[in-house]
Amino acid sequence: MSDGTMIFVSDLHFGLPLDAHERHRRGSFLRFLDSLHGVDRLIINGDLFQFWFDMGSTMPTGYFDILTGLSMLRERGTRIDYLAGNHDWWLGDFWERELGVTTHPGDLEISAQGRRILVQHGDGVGPGDHGYKFLKRILRHRATLALARALHPDLLHRLARRMDRLSHAHTAEQPVDTQRLRAAARLAFAQGYDTLILGHVHAQVHEKIDDGQLLVIGDWLTLHSYIKFESGQLTGLRWEAK
Repeated sequence: MSDGTMIFVSDLHFGLPLDAHERHRRGSFLRFLDSLHGVDRLIINGDLFQFWFDMGSTMPTGYFDILTGLSMLRERGTRIDYLAGNHDWWLGDFWERELGVTTHPGDLEISAQGRRILVQHGDGVGPGDHGYKFLKRILRHRATLALARALHPDLLHRLARRMDRLSHAHTAEQPVDTQRLRAAARLAFAQGYDTLILGHVHAQVHEKIDDGQLLVIGDWLTLHSYIKFESGQLTGLRWEAK
């Protein structure tokens, strides 16, 4: 693959009620996508939307502008990768079939510019949190997906919103668990990677650990943050709203 510039974003959560803040976030991200002309690769590290489940021939409303922006970027030659986040119940084949976006149900490994990078969404990484890890296996199980596909899309979205409210109530006040993130990074380093890039945590983290790097991308809810990978250097940045 080319060793050109790469951009990492995560946790954009589009699909929230379309108030002034949401319209501003969408417009800002679309301008950000337009600025990426000539970038070799865009990696979306999960949770582009507040909820995604590929329902086959049924297309949910409220996503068209973002999907169009990604399609235009892809047509200009930028490779786009999408890792499944915890709000991405089932990516399906829509992304590759309709947009030419490469999807990854799990981790993504990148070897470029003299670096060996492991990219993970970040939910359930590191030690502990066994309850969530068990729930994640249930939600991604083939039988659960088959049941969800049998539901009417509107009902499925209502169920997803209810589960999201319960999850948010449980996690909203929890501080960033840096010890767990560092443990995940050391595990990646032990496997031969020099860098771990995570999403999921709505905060920017950039730490040197032993001889490696831990980077948490942040979000597009409040931070408008991203990571730029160029000439072997990884830099955490924020897009200035315009």
